[in-house]
Amino acid sequence: MSVLVIDEGTTNIKTIIFERDGNIVKQNSIKIKTYYPERECVEQKAGEWWTCFLKGLKNIDYNKEKIECISSSTQGGTFVLLDKNSKVLTNAFTWLDNRAEKTSKKLKKKFGDDFFYKKTGHPIAAWMPISIISYIREKNPEIYEKVRRISFVADYLNFKLTGRFFLDRTNAQMSSFYNIVEDKWDDDLCEIAGIDKNMLPEIVPSGEIGGKLKKEVANSLGLKENIPVISGGHDQYCASLGAGVKEKGDCLLSTGTAFALLVLTDKLIFLPKNKKHWKPGRYLFEDKYGVMGPISNGCCILDWIILNFKKFEIKKLNNTKIKFIPYFSEGKGEIKNISLSTKREEIYYSAVRAIVYEIKKYIDEIENKIKVKKFFLVGGGTNISFLPELIKEISKKDVIIPEIKECAARGAFLLTI
Repeated sequence: MSVLVIDEGTTNIKTIIFERDGNIVKQNSIKIKTYYPERECVEQKAGEWWTCFLKGLKNIDYNKEKIECISSSTQGGTFVLLDKNSKVLTNAFTWLDNRAEKTSKKLKKKFGDDFFYKKTGHPIAAWMPISIISYIREKNPEIYEKVRRISFVADYLNFKLTGRFFLDRTNAQMSSFYNIVEDKWDDDLCEIAGIDKNMLPEIVPSGEIGGKLKKEVANSLGLKENIPVISGGHDQYCASLGAGVKEKGDCLLSTGTAFALLVLTDKLIFLPKNKKHWKPGRYLFEDKYGVMGPISNGCCILDWIILNFKKFEIKKLNNTKIKFIPYFSEGKGEIKNISLSTKREEIYYSAVRAIVYEIKKYIDEIENKIKVKKFFLVGGGTNISFLPELIKEISKKDVIIPEIKECAARGAFLLTI
């Protein structure tokens, strides 16, 4: 018997089949298209989340009658507006969308950062659904008046599979309407955006059955009817579980286009105003929590260097004076101390070192609240041979690289056990 996992990230949707012993037997990956209709607008099509999954599963040569349940790991914060018939009214607004910058500043001025942060774990920002829906309410009232449901990636896929809209807590806390302290949809936040709580999905804890596979979907995919669809998790939280994070103070270090730190805690940890890039939240299991620190850039900086500086050897250097100073939140930076003798590999190494020092700065900020024990390194950064050694050298923390590569999918699989 086996488990089907839908791993729906920002750029790819992966369809992965696990045997019950945890081994991956089949997988497929399909790129999701992202649309940029106007400046600051970053959109996807909700229908393509579903069609990419269908295509991915159909392309897998496997006896699908063996699949006994379905789970998912998904991007968080991305949402779509639906009408009374659950039909899409707009493209989906991704977590990269910044069209509501002015709206979010108005909300911050009116209510203050702490109002949102103490409820949701996030200071108010342009990407947040509460900002975008408030923007739509003002700029596109004809669309706003038709809205009867706000659907996020996970509950949209769950609806297509089962006919029920349900969402786990780790994704709910990326919605900007979920109160992480009270563990429920928040009346005040809903009122600000002018929505009803009935427009939001049912919250089903990760690992619990949210619904059963519909007959027509099962028949079209060659799956068994009524197999359970499990409430999954946000991709970083699933990656944390899949990487082996188990104890208080263990820290996932996810290294992709952007980097992200996720520390396992035993309570919600709120940080002072100057450290609010750390986002507290509930974990995948009861009575466990996490605090996540997203670093806006990461491998994208290193990819830029590789693209523009041609071929060079990627290696650790001990005597370079080059200083790479990235402004992570702005996607900009400076390279200092260049001379005619500067080598390309010095620039690359200095960029990696700068990112590691940014990681250390993040960790230093929370160590009076939670002692970080060790890093679990996943993602593209694992291909940089000297990165684990450099992290250990600068942070004084041990670094573990899990053997399995598909950590987010594995986390979603483990939720079914």
